[in-house]
Amino acid sequence: MDTSIFKKIGINDFKLKPIKSDASFRKYFRVYIKNQKQNLLFVNSPKKTENNLGYLKTTNIFEKINLSVPKIINFNISKGFFLIEDFGINTYTNSLKKGESEYKLYNLATDILIYINNQSKNLKKKLPQYTNKKLIEEVRLFLEWYWPAIYKSKPKKDVVNEFIKIWNNLLNKNLTTNKVLVHRDFHIDNLFFLKDRKGLKACGLIDFQDAVIGPSSYDLVSLLEDARRNVNKEVIFKMYNKFVKKLSKEQKENFVKEYKILATNRHLKVIGIFTRLYIRDKKKFYLKHIPRLWKLIEYNLNFYSLSELNKWINEFFPKKFRIKPKL
Repeated sequence: MDTSIFKKIGINDFKLKPIKSDASFRKYFRVYIKNQKQNLLFVNSPKKTENNLGYLKTTNIFEKINLSVPKIINFNISKGFFLIEDFGINTYTNSLKKGESEYKLYNLATDILIYINNQSKNLKKKLPQYTNKKLIEEVRLFLEWYWPAIYKSKPKKDVVNEFIKIWNNLLNKNLTTNKVLVHRDFHIDNLFFLKDRKGLKACGLIDFQDAVIGPSSYDLVSLLEDARRNVNKEVIFKMYNKFVKKLSKEQKENFVKEYKILATNRHLKVIGIFTRLYIRDKKKFYLKHIPRLWKLIEYNLNFYSLSELNKWINEFFPKKFRIKPKL
């Protein structure tokens, strides 16, 4: 392995221990330096598949607004190598398992989102826009991966066109909230509880390389309607109301409409992604979350604005087909 990224900062005697990777092509290694107690990670982030420039840019943005992100110690952008601060093992997932208060952790994360919303006025030209075209590209993953996994054939063109038409109508008419910095994957595996830090800095953020400027409801959806766990309903209620507290009655009506639409968009997309991880990357682990995603979709489809999509889902994916795919 090329060790120049270490040698350039005077680290010569060290060992690397691989740690569990995420759903991407990145590989992570914990760094053990002889006679030192630095907490570092080495990240091999292939430039062909990973948005490394986005990672550098968004790290800089979050640092400037004083949020906790892993400090970049050194990097080689041409090789996709990064040496970064190691936040340790206390993700929100692990912290909840250890008995930390769900309310406390989600309250902190919601405070982070409100803060990011308030800081976003000067960021709108610094990141790509989360366009309706991009949202439709993402929700098409449901048709591209899940449909063939269930039906063993691709959907017909007229079915695809109808699906896209429904989504065009939903997105063009209903995305009315402020445009803010959107993390895009704001869930418990990408949040750390950093006990030794105070205020908002107690929440560490990772996996933000694909951040965009988009609807203010999107990251709240990712947090409260998590594909990976059932969030306590009272916590959802309190965090949602905290987030919308300062909105007018009309703004609240628009927000809930957008929230429901983007929740359904995201859940369909994630079903497509988890199916792709299973079929293409042989990562079966993610399939266990698909029943939860279908429950979340069913819950949101009851909202009046989604009646046309509800009809489409019931026609092409009646309940007996809302299942985990099998090879």
